[in-house]
Amino acid sequence: MTQVTPQTVPPMDDSSPSPTGAYAFVERGHLRQWALRAVLPLAVLTTNGAGLLDVAALPRHDLPGLSPGLETGLRISGGALVLVAAALRIAAKGVLVRKSTLTTGGVYGVVRHPFYLANVVGALGTLLIAGQLGAVIAAIWLVAAAPLYAATIAGEERALAALYPSEFAEYSRGVRAILPGPPPRGGPPVRVTWTNLVTEREPPRLLRFVAGALIVVALTLTGPLATAVLAAAGLGFGISYLLR
Repeated sequence: MTQVTPQTVPPMDDSSPSPTGAYAFVERGHLRQWALRAVLPLAVLTTNGAGLLDVAALPRHDLPGLSPGLETGLRISGGALVLVAAALRIAAKGVLVRKSTLTTGGVYGVVRHPFYLANVVGALGTLLIAGQLGAVIAAIWLVAAAPLYAATIAGEERALAALYPSEFAEYSRGVRAILPGPPPRGGPPVRVTWTNLVTEREPPRLLRFVAGALIVVALTLTGPLATAVLAAAGLGFGISYLLR
């Protein structure tokens, strides 16, 4: 299936209908993109008191009444989700074929919108790394972001159904939209290629995503280790802007 982003649907010409309803509202206002951009600043703020960031006027990372051991579990879980999100991004963008065909192989045989799933999983993981307060913000973020993704998915699937009527109908019957299902049986293997990743401009974006998560990790640490992780994150951001 084509990647679930606004540019995956072929550009509209004069005869194409304009987006309407909730989809148009979300896309024209770039609301989904702003929801993602808010994740890193929120995660940074919710590390307050855990390491390098310590501002008395801000809420602390640790919530009263909760076990300190919960913080470690949340951070490990967050790191695992970030890794899963990175793998999903590679698997999605690495097999994507835009505009000329309906991509249904590889990870698209497990979930129709793997990149959007990666966005959500990555956002939740980044916030969980911050700790207990981050987990609360993650839940709030998910409630706020879910309608934006639902509207975008519904709008783009209407466009895909119009482009590939029979193929998309059959595909959507067998593969879930956002929750992964069982992998398909049979069929030729689908390889992730560097060419596809570069065409989709994924390497620099993936590097910035991972660097952002590393910033949150660094802010939960102290001493030389915190400095080293922060430096690695800064290097990742710098390299990402040199990549094409």
